[in-house]
Amino acid sequence: MDLEKYDEAIQACLVIIDFKAKKNESEGIPALEERVVRALVIESVKRYDKAMKSTDVPAVDSAKRTLARVRDFLSRLQTSMNETWLYEVSAYFNECVGRADQAIDDLMKEYRSLLSFRGWETDTGMLERMCRAIAQMSELHLEEGDIGTLKKFMFLVSGVVRKVNAAYIDPSKLPKNRLSELTCVLASVDEMLK
Repeated sequence: MDLEKYDEAIQACLVIIDFKAKKNESEGIPALEERVVRALVIESVKRYDKAMKSTDVPAVDSAKRTLARVRDFLSRLQTSMNETWLYEVSAYFNECVGRADQAIDDLMKEYRSLLSFRGWETDTGMLERMCRAIAQMSELHLEEGDIGTLKKFMFLVSGVVRKVNAAYIDPSKLPKNRLSELTCVLASVDEMLK
């Protein structure tokens, strides 16, 4: 990756995925790390943006092929592992390449994955990730502007606020900054519905 050979790095990651599928977990084949996957996605998107700004047609074609490989890589990862961060990375990728509907689907998978953890309402890290995912979904839904989808989304956000409020016996310990973020999302969606 230091050599900016992202296609080769993706190929190496795919080989690791194939090895893991064929071998037992006990044979010491390491899982792909989050930071490696994030770096591949981010750098591939940057390379594409840089190529699009230039007039170099071969560079644009190469960057498009790299993005196609990244898309395949992310889908293979999602079939082989079930990690919350993977949905976040996939949503980022899909949003960057203009696939808002797929980004919303990935953010919903991240939301459901976070909901499956016991005590997410009181865990500051998970609550932050939940709020970030909801904020991103809000932006995409507001851009889309579908009234039916916005109404459903408003119920989703209201449910999260209720769960967070219910998780705290002492109201003074409520994460007010996260609740205010969610309240702002609700207000912007409500404004769009008027």
